[in-house]
Amino acid sequence: MSENNSRVFEDPSEVRGHMAAEISKALLLEARAAMAMNSHVPKKRSRNKRKKLVARAVVTSPKCKKRQKAKRRSLNVGAWKDASEVRWNTVSEEVPQIEEELPASLETRVQQLRDTLDSVEVNVAVEKTAWAQRQLQADTRAKAARPVQNDAKLSAERDVNQKCHRCGAGEAVIRCLDCVPLDMAFLCGGCDMEAHKNNVFHDREALFHGYLEPIPPTKAVNMGDNGQPHFFEQVCLLPLPAPKAICECTHEIEVIPGKHIYVITMNGRYDVCLPRIACPACLVEWTPGVKDLLKYRYWPSTTNCQTLYRFDIFEAFSHIKVSAPSMSRHAFLKLLEHRSVQAGRPGNVCADAFQKRFFEYCFCKHTEEVMCEVNYFYCPACHPDMLAVCCDGNRKHYRFIKSRGNEEPSLYEGLFLAKDEEVSAFLNNVRGSSMNTANNSGTCGVSRHGILLRGLNHYRGEVFAYPMFLQRELSERANVSFFCMDVVCRYWPYLKKLTEDSSDLQPLMEMRPFLTRDFH
Repeated sequence: MSENNSRVFEDPSEVRGHMAAEISKALLLEARAAMAMNSHVPKKRSRNKRKKLVARAVVTSPKCKKRQKAKRRSLNVGAWKDASEVRWNTVSEEVPQIEEELPASLETRVQQLRDTLDSVEVNVAVEKTAWAQRQLQADTRAKAARPVQNDAKLSAERDVNQKCHRCGAGEAVIRCLDCVPLDMAFLCGGCDMEAHKNNVFHDREALFHGYLEPIPPTKAVNMGDNGQPHFFEQVCLLPLPAPKAICECTHEIEVIPGKHIYVITMNGRYDVCLPRIACPACLVEWTPGVKDLLKYRYWPSTTNCQTLYRFDIFEAFSHIKVSAPSMSRHAFLKLLEHRSVQAGRPGNVCADAFQKRFFEYCFCKHTEEVMCEVNYFYCPACHPDMLAVCCDGNRKHYRFIKSRGNEEPSLYEGLFLAKDEEVSAFLNNVRGSSMNTANNSGTCGVSRHGILLRGLNHYRGEVFAYPMFLQRELSERANVSFFCMDVVCRYWPYLKKLTEDSSDLQPLMEMRPFLTRDFH
């Protein structure tokens, strides 16, 4: 490329395209020149002068002369045709030969062009964004640091002969990563028992045949006479502060192990014992009750406190259900069981018991919110003057008929779904009939912003008395202008007919009907 026609390319693909176009153009010109030089057109053959026939000195008649003249004319025409055929046949034989040579030459040059383009490396500086540059630098540093990380990870698992960080005399046989901030990661057997007497939820590792393996809190280690560690079982108490005095006696009291229980935390399951205090003189005993456990954020599974749940596990599961609603409780508990097994502890957790205790914990929080006047079933955007509310029924709850449940009353009875007794009394006043006992569907009312306001269980189809009950409930809570429904054209004449006979339903006519298909 000449200096006068120099160009600046920002993309390497443009450089390759431009090179290919220039080389193809040069090859085409070269091929045309070769065709012009190698093309061979045969020269015109000079006609040999026909020798004049020597007239015989024969006397012929006029008819014979005409026949001879015609014969000579035919001979001349045949000779001319033979010459032309020879000339054109020569050209047609040479032209295909040129056409056969030309494609072969072009294919060779094109292949050479491809090899040249593949071998050329074009270094063109392309501007990258700051984010792309940071990502490239981070990837480069991570790739360079990967071998170092792998070596450090493997070296951290090797057996290191260290002295106890607590006493400095004994040989360390226990490693506790939860004690790293206290500079007591490596401990001997005696110091380990003393340090973790009140820290039973720490995950520890012990040396087994030169390798670090996790051990449960109920296992301790001491050094034998032969210098080898020996493991034995120990009792772990739930870390709770004990009262200083339980009676008026002056005898010293001692904390002893009580009932064996299970504690479920975010790290899995722990097998511990409740602390128990007994006075040797008056035989008065103390063990932590429900109030003591709730004070230190332990939720009892039953009244006998056989299983305890830390508050953090309920809070974590509540946040997970908001962020990932499709995650089941079984999957969540499988995670806890896996963490328990990884730490060397048994990890079985009952899913049904966990669900019941979680519902009770949520209901307790709801009670606190009610005391603080927190209400979630109202629309903050349009309350109390609401422009419109929508009402519709859902009859897709047929799967609940086949489900095996219990007949326990709901913890939130009357909070969102109206009580069945109230709905039944209203229907008896309107229709003068009783309800069935099978719950197979529901009706709910929402605001125009999609906020659930009120709902009920209906038992015999979408009769007009059900939306009428919700309309009455919503009219008492806020000033609603429009009542939206998919069959409002049939519902409103029914409501108008009933309000003529009942004065209690006349305030419902202050709303205006609105036909909508929001739920379909």
